[in-house]
Amino acid sequence: MTKVEGSMSAERGLGRRRKPEIVAEAMLARIRSGELPVGVRLPSERDLATEYGVSRNAVREALAVLQLSGHVETRLGDGSYVAQPSLAEDRDDKGLLAGTSITESLQAREALELASALMAIRKATRSDLLKIDAAVAEMEEHLEREDFESYLRATLDLHLAIAAASRTPLLVSLVAELTEKHRADQWILRDRYNPEIGAYSLDVHRELAKAIRDKDIAAVYEATCRHYEEYPALKG
Repeated sequence: MTKVEGSMSAERGLGRRRKPEIVAEAMLARIRSGELPVGVRLPSERDLATEYGVSRNAVREALAVLQLSGHVETRLGDGSYVAQPSLAEDRDDKGLLAGTSITESLQAREALELASALMAIRKATRSDLLKIDAAVAEMEEHLEREDFESYLRATLDLHLAIAAASRTPLLVSLVAELTEKHRADQWILRDRYNPEIGAYSLDVHRELAKAIRDKDIAAVYEATCRHYEEYPALKG
């Protein structure tokens, strides 16, 4: 029986849990015990998937959770390493929960916000477009001051403005629900932000706003996929 299968068996009486969450917790236990010390390079996604008996996608999501919570650092082209966490242990546990919540919501947000942006191309009024532009301008102001907390709040306000521009009540409701859930976990993203990540994030959001304004379907798709598949706070 693999470590994940053992954990899943132990958890059956406590409700169904997702494999990435269980893998993240199993790896965190190894980090805390010293089995995986700070600075060590982690095995490849393929090897971790074999070890834990899960798919590579599950491992990738688990690593994203640990990266958001500050336990893992991903170096572009070089793999993932155990990092020195900057959080106290009580906040550390909250970080794992916040990271799990964010990574779980990303795919749903990508689908809903792509739909919202495409509908906004068809239905947005001049007033809607001005509100989208105003949200981007507010993001720019916060980033100039390196006020990452306010910047992150403004990014969510932009996504809400795009949803409103879709003029589709169900989309507005669903995007608002996921956005508010995400808003509660913004503190963990703030801890990871720096001017470089902020500049990347702003560029992606500017592209999305421009694509809607230009009624460019291909550009909307490209900007949305870039945003969620290369999530700024997870860039190596």
